[in-house]
Amino acid sequence: MLTIRELKDGEIVILQVAGKMLDTDARALSEKVKDLVAAGVRKIILDLSGINLMNSCFGLGIIASCWGNMNRASGKLVIANPSPKVTKLLDITKLNQVFSIHKTVDDAKLNL
Repeated sequence: MLTIRELKDGEIVILQVAGKMLDTDARALSEKVKDLVAAGVRKIILDLSGINLMNSCFGLGIIASCWGNMNRASGKLVIANPSPKVTKLLDITKLNQVFSIHKTVDDAKLNL
């Protein structure tokens, strides 16, 4: 099960994502980002500190979709707090060269 908690810090929305990104439940994140884009949000931080399991299909595929939605809206989406396992998956797939990835939410804020 995937949970998404939304926090606001000025014009930045922080989505604290927790659980497993392994199946169709992960699509809730994509829908959330689409809704935020439609509402005019242009700066999003995905806090992945609560993700304990992710695969490349639903996990990375959904994050790539979210990134694409923000990019098309001239917005910016960055990743914060990925676990070592998620970091390794991002490295293996070379998505660490596409996404802006930061160790902390505070560091991510500085890069938006």
